[in-house]
Amino acid sequence: MEPPTEGGWNNSAVKEYYFDDYKSAGFTCIRIPVRWEKHTMENAPYTVDQAWLARVEQVVDWGLQRGLYIIINAHHEDWLKQNYSIKSYRDRFDSIWAQVAFRFKDKSDKLLFEILNEPFGMSVQQVNDLNQRIIPIIRNTNPTRIIIYSGNDYTPSGALMAAAIPKDNYIMGYFHSYDPWNFAGLGQGTWGTASDVNSIKAMFQTVAQWSARNNVPVMISEFGAVKSCDYNSRMYHYSTYVSEALNNGIAFQVWDDGGDFGLYNRSGRSWDEIKDILTKTYPQGPTALTASVVNDTNVTLKWTNRTSSGSGIRIERKTDAGQFAGIAALSPDAASFNDTGLEPGKTYYYRVVTISNSPADMYSYPVKVTIIPKNRSSYKGIPFDAPGTIEAEDYDIGGEGLTYHDTDPANVPGAYRPSEGVDIEARPGGYQLAYVAAGEWLEYTLNVKQAGVYTITAYTASMDGGGKFRFEFGGTATQALTVPKTGSWTTLVPVSIKANLSKGLQIMRLSLVAVPSFNIDRFVITSDTDASVNEEQAQVPMFSVYPNPAGNHLNVRFNSTVNDGTVELYNILGELVKRDKLNGGTTTLQLNNLSKGVYFLKAVINQSKPLTQKIIIQ
Repeated sequence: MEPPTEGGWNNSAVKEYYFDDYKSAGFTCIRIPVRWEKHTMENAPYTVDQAWLARVEQVVDWGLQRGLYIIINAHHEDWLKQNYSIKSYRDRFDSIWAQVAFRFKDKSDKLLFEILNEPFGMSVQQVNDLNQRIIPIIRNTNPTRIIIYSGNDYTPSGALMAAAIPKDNYIMGYFHSYDPWNFAGLGQGTWGTASDVNSIKAMFQTVAQWSARNNVPVMISEFGAVKSCDYNSRMYHYSTYVSEALNNGIAFQVWDDGGDFGLYNRSGRSWDEIKDILTKTYPQGPTALTASVVNDTNVTLKWTNRTSSGSGIRIERKTDAGQFAGIAALSPDAASFNDTGLEPGKTYYYRVVTISNSPADMYSYPVKVTIIPKNRSSYKGIPFDAPGTIEAEDYDIGGEGLTYHDTDPANVPGAYRPSEGVDIEARPGGYQLAYVAAGEWLEYTLNVKQAGVYTITAYTASMDGGGKFRFEFGGTATQALTVPKTGSWTTLVPVSIKANLSKGLQIMRLSLVAVPSFNIDRFVITSDTDASVNEEQAQVPMFSVYPNPAGNHLNVRFNSTVNDGTVELYNILGELVKRDKLNGGTTTLQLNNLSKGVYFLKAVINQSKPLTQKIIIQ
């Protein structure tokens, strides 16, 4: 509830069912950030809008009614932080807390008050003054409610320990940590060395010692790592924070903004993998889990056991769309496992479970590993000719890590090649790449007819423009091209760049450099030194087939008028199994009598060069 208006930052207004999901997932404490600025008069008596107070109370009650601990605070109150030296600003904040405290004075002791989130820009002395002034205001109506205070800045642990400790019997201190920021906040590099882990351990141990010495309970009320982080590093990072918080008796809340740090899909009522780390991690559970590919079909897992009291070890595995299930039972002292018979091109997820009745089964964090295939082939059966036209969706066959990389394992639109991770959607007359993300890439095998300078033209569409991509040939990259705004996801404009290509077979990589998002329909490669070839190539009508994989029918559509032509379907043995005459722009082939498998479609149009495409019948 911290944006200027509730639901203003890509999350809808709070729904009651959130708290059902929080409780059923195993959580016991929910921190609700609240922004009061836009709901409070700017002049004395600084009255808080009663409708807003009622709304906050409604949300708080939803949590309390389910037996959850609830924290509310003053969040994103930059007006105060930037003007703390001005008395009227301090008076306004005092008034806000006086009204909030009075409104909630009769609530359960499971409601906690946090004075101010991250007092960035305020000095140590100013934060000390703030804490010493607000606590008595709250105590006027809430004599025993727990009040949570902090140090200054972005509230690292050192700031908490440097702050003056308020003289009060019902206080807790809080700190935040997104350390190291280059990894956790920016998604750079990897994390998980002994030095990385020891740094987090030292932070928690230092805070715990300070807490015991001063008799002040402590919580870490924000930590996390963005989703763009290396997956296995991110899982280990969260697990280390949870383990060390538990080891040192420090309560914890993770930051969930519904975006880069998101854990709970509020509309879909589903959870990120981090949920199980938060609810199933124990300090005695297995840790330091790694997965490495031994060969095309084998993965070796290694981990560190932190207890000898378990009755056994269970290995669990899943694929992208599946749920974790046990695949092996091992002795309690086992520290490695070799998984065999895996499928190249697939991504597998593993976790290790120490079986225990006290306190419960103890889970490691998950790790993932992709079995990168060794073999590639052209999607249409033969490499693309250059000069020529390439449909962007016809990247090479091979799989994740070999012929493409996509940040999301699912083909979100699923209109074409639905079992692969590249996002492909339908467009008028065919398909196009969509939902692109920075860091993704696709590869195409080319047969360059002669060495020379070529122009590569990509046909792109973008609502906003500004996205960037480039081509790479043999490790040499072109300059990045900027996608212009077309105001539509299907209105195409050409974007071109020149490249010096050697003769023969080679790989063209399309690298997606930056968003805003854009779509790509096709590439046209023309020779700057052989205009006759360009003209001949331009006369070949472009065509598309859909759906592919196909069921009981297949549509063959051409982007220009077809006056004369045939389409033939061959099985994997090269045997002709079906032939039809082409009429007009679209021809439908009935496939009811054909067996499942791989086929090759050959189309001859207007006596031009034959066009081929690989077809899968399911």
